[in-house]
Amino acid sequence: MTTAVLNVKIDGDLKEQIRHYAEVHNETLSAATQKLLQLAFERAVEVGVSEDDVDSQHTEEESSPLTPKEIKALRKILKKRK
Repeated sequence: MTTAVLNVKIDGDLKEQIRHYAEVHNETLSAATQKLLQLAFERAVEVGVSEDDVDSQHTEEESSPLTPKEIKALRKILKKRK
């Protein structure tokens, strides 16, 4: 297994919960975080959550093209700038 560094910003209360969990289970913060993340992914597989349900990187927002009236208004604004 290769070790990698992951820097994430999380809520301070969540960090304290993880820190407390690590302390109770006599683990480092890093080991506890890795363990909890692994458990979360295993649970997601059990309940049938797929990557597509969570990952929104490859989604596109629906956008409608500008109406002729909006195009005319933009041209007018741009013309005034010159």
